[in-house]
Amino acid sequence: MKKEQLDPNFEALRKNALHNAKVDKEPLEQKELIDYAKIKEVEQKVRKTYPQQWTAYNLAKTREKLMAEELLLELLDNLEEPKSIFKSPFTINEKIFIMFTYVYSGFSSRRAIAEVEIAKRRGLISKTPHFNSVLNMFKDGRLMRTLLQLVEISALPLKQFEDTASIDATGFSVSNFNRWFNVRTQEDSKKREWMKLNVIIGNKTNVIISVVVSEGTSGDSLYLAPLVQNASRNFELKEISADKAYLSRNNLTTIASAGAIPFIPFKSNSRRNPRGCRLWAVMYDFFCDHKEEFLKSYHRRSNSESAFGMIKKNYRNHIRTKNFTSQTNELLVKCLCHNLSVLVQESFELGLDIDLRECFKSYVAQAEV
Repeated sequence: MKKEQLDPNFEALRKNALHNAKVDKEPLEQKELIDYAKIKEVEQKVRKTYPQQWTAYNLAKTREKLMAEELLLELLDNLEEPKSIFKSPFTINEKIFIMFTYVYSGFSSRRAIAEVEIAKRRGLISKTPHFNSVLNMFKDGRLMRTLLQLVEISALPLKQFEDTASIDATGFSVSNFNRWFNVRTQEDSKKREWMKLNVIIGNKTNVIISVVVSEGTSGDSLYLAPLVQNASRNFELKEISADKAYLSRNNLTTIASAGAIPFIPFKSNSRRNPRGCRLWAVMYDFFCDHKEEFLKSYHRRSNSESAFGMIKKNYRNHIRTKNFTSQTNELLVKCLCHNLSVLVQESFELGLDIDLRECFKSYVAQAEV
């Protein structure tokens, strides 16, 4: 039996129902679109951006190399030539300047000789070395301590702007390979070795405050104490953040003894038990009860990743020298290049007046205390 026979108005009723459904649906769709647009507008307003000061950036990058060389020469003028029974054709100042030129240029030792020759013609060094001699300069173990001091001194002009810092580590590959034995497959293989750069970085300018170079397989947590101790001699830090690899009661105590608040997130299996460290329980409660505020301070640690990206992009993400001493010196020179680049940038952005001679005197005075 047909529906029309049961209900003559069936078609009219169906059309009327469809019309009402369409009318009811249109305002809902419009409302959904309007709400989505409002949400998107609010998100755009709330979203935090970091605009670039292009005028200052352009001036810094176009003058960076010349200004970095001037700052380095100002630093080197304060160094005293160490006494040695071995006579070298180059002074310690000339060695460091040549090593800086080699790393900053990114050229091979052969191609970098042209840059060194230009420096010689400008009267910055006394003679031009053989390209193999450039690599041999990195083997001088006496330069390790000097390069570390230069890195720390080069950060001092920015101490007035840095009251928070981050600690992290990153790896740099080397050209050496080592034997690896797979227990499961009982097979030998070769894997590339790497070196680890442990640093404490200022969160505002990404300047390296202190640095420790270690073997690639060494743990991160071991180097927090020396980094914090070196940084606290010259910087007054209020907060220090690090990732979970640095979580331990000793590390929390070390940071607190330097006058800073430690922001290291707790692991999923961490417990409140202080075990003789009351700070552990206090930070655990703060982490659990005020997690959003805790993570706001912790996420400043992302600046360390920015600094690592700057170093690897500008001065290569691998090490070209062969033995441990030369690789350590090459990494320290990379850090020195980075700090000098940051000083040039901040001199334009912050209007910073840089006096490295006063910084050198201040550093020496703090070291003697």
